[in-house]
Amino acid sequence: MSKPPISVKLDTSPLGNAHAHRGIGIYTQLLANGLKHHSAVKLLTDGRRPDIIHYPYFDLYFSTLPLRHSVPSVVTIHDVIPLLFPEHYPPGVKGWGRYLRQWLALRRVALVITDSASSKMDIARHLKVSAEHIRVVPLAANPDIVEQSPSRVDTVRRRYGIPPRYLLYVGDINYNKNIPQLIKALKYFDDNITLVLFGKHFVAQNIPEWQAIELQLAMSNVTEQVILVNDIGGDRPDDLAALYTGAAVYIQPSLAEGFGLPVLEAMQCRTPVVASNTSALPEVGGDHAVYADPSAEQLAEAIKDVLSWGTTHRNQWTLAAKSWANNFSWPKVVEQTLAVYRQVLT
Repeated sequence: MSKPPISVKLDTSPLGNAHAHRGIGIYTQLLANGLKHHSAVKLLTDGRRPDIIHYPYFDLYFSTLPLRHSVPSVVTIHDVIPLLFPEHYPPGVKGWGRYLRQWLALRRVALVITDSASSKMDIARHLKVSAEHIRVVPLAANPDIVEQSPSRVDTVRRRYGIPPRYLLYVGDINYNKNIPQLIKALKYFDDNITLVLFGKHFVAQNIPEWQAIELQLAMSNVTEQVILVNDIGGDRPDDLAALYTGAAVYIQPSLAEGFGLPVLEAMQCRTPVVASNTSALPEVGGDHAVYADPSAEQLAEAIKDVLSWGTTHRNQWTLAAKSWANNFSWPKVVEQTLAVYRQVLT
């Protein structure tokens, strides 16, 4: 006789707040979709008592995790980057109070899920969670982000005023993203190379991260070589895929990442990737990205190397990278997450 499905309550609150179109929201949505269609799971959306509760997001300085649980629970902690760079992520007095509450709440969960072995080490070290209570479930890119046709790329380029030859970064502007060093890297190129920075936060605002970007643009004298794109909505994956597809190189210059989904997204679109040799990025890119220290000089050297590739080498490299990226899939994420649920309930 087959076992009855595991009834799961997935906290979908990230879908209704500022995280909806960020990595956390995408993770929650794609995980929910996968669990909903899995025969071994009954995803509850009402008030019935589940077998297990899954919190897909853990904020260090906000109360996202209950102190008490009526049923076994698991939580996904994507990273603890604010604890790696505390001087750049000051929580304030209230934030420290909420951190203590979150730390105590974390003692009550059955298992922790995280995205990479690098994040597992950080969680064990900084949150004092036993490594035996942490399970690594690698993420996968949005399956809707795929290589686009040349005509589609041209249409999107023209819409945003992007020239044919450009470098691309996709993501946030947080300190760990290391955007000033990426901008500084343009100093080592002729002025015929353009850097496209895509993300909803690439807009003038009174925060230290944006001020650092403005300062670096002025100091490096490369303002005319940088194009900011911040108005592609989460419902336009084809536009984002076209930006990836048309880029000469995708760059992930981060000082630290819990995972690094854009690396896989670029690979799905057959765009070569230059990434920092830090934290989880080598796990995500494997042997199919070009790595560099996260300094302007070293990033520039790696980008120049990729730009020098001939057509045959580029095609072979990006085809192998796409095959590597296909090893990461949402059916695998769902199966490995389900394995964690079963461990908790055994």
